[in-house]
Amino acid sequence: MNKRRGFFTILVAVLLMATLLLFLVSFRVRLNEAAIVFTFRRAAPHAITKPGLYWKLPYPIQTVMKFDRRIHIYEGKFQEYLTRDQHNLIVAVAVGWSIEQPQVFYERVGTVAQAESKLAGLVGGAANAVINSHDLENFITTDKTKFQYTKIEEEIQKQVSDQAIALYGLKVAFVRITQLALPEDVTQMVFERIRAERESKAKALRAEGESEAERIRAEADREKSDILSKAEAEARVIRGQADKEASQHYAVFKADPQLAEFLRNLDALRKLNKRTTYVLSTDSAPYKLLSPTMKLPGDEEKQAEPAAPKAAN
Repeated sequence: MNKRRGFFTILVAVLLMATLLLFLVSFRVRLNEAAIVFTFRRAAPHAITKPGLYWKLPYPIQTVMKFDRRIHIYEGKFQEYLTRDQHNLIVAVAVGWSIEQPQVFYERVGTVAQAESKLAGLVGGAANAVINSHDLENFITTDKTKFQYTKIEEEIQKQVSDQAIALYGLKVAFVRITQLALPEDVTQMVFERIRAERESKAKALRAEGESEAERIRAEADREKSDILSKAEAEARVIRGQADKEASQHYAVFKADPQLAEFLRNLDALRKLNKRTTYVLSTDSAPYKLLSPTMKLPGDEEKQAEPAAPKAAN
């Protein structure tokens, strides 16, 4: 029993020693890391960027320094710049960066804080040069053709990226203008310019609307004239046909003028307004029909007929 315990104790000790020895002579590089191996504090000529397990001599002969290669985001503070048309512009710029060349980064930068400090200087100089080459309307405008926000960010990124990789081994993934402000006097001027642009567009739209309205009215007047002309022509044709048919009826009245006059007077009475009071003489047409002495057509003929002879007693 004691021999078995002694065997297990020796086995555990061997495993611990092997693990310790493995830890001393090996190291692992993850996917998002880079490593530099130092031999007696002298860095190797090339950094290790591929992930995997690597061997080294135990400390203090060789040591390993690892660097995080993930993208870091640095957001700068507000800085005031001058545009090409001499307007002050307050801008804050954010930079996404990562360690592209660990060897250069170690020799010229060293830490993340120092890297961001150096990037701040690069971004400030690049932003000043780029903003100074653009007008204020390229940043703030209602005209999409003059708005160049994305182009300005790309220009700043190009300048910063070229310098960062050459000087510090840093890769600039993106540059974004996160905040934009204007001094009070410039803000008022921008509002006035925007208001003027809006009024100009509104005036142009109103003029276009008035022109379109005039065109529509002219078209409507033309169609109205055509319709009226057509209606007038059709009315003439209808009146001609009516006159032709009426002339056939007028021939009947020629045979009996008194009947024609009676019918006209009777028709005039029908058309009188019932709510109007008229005080007129019954001697004038058509009111003579109301006279008790009015004789109907045919009465005179009846009076003119000889009386029938009386029968003899």
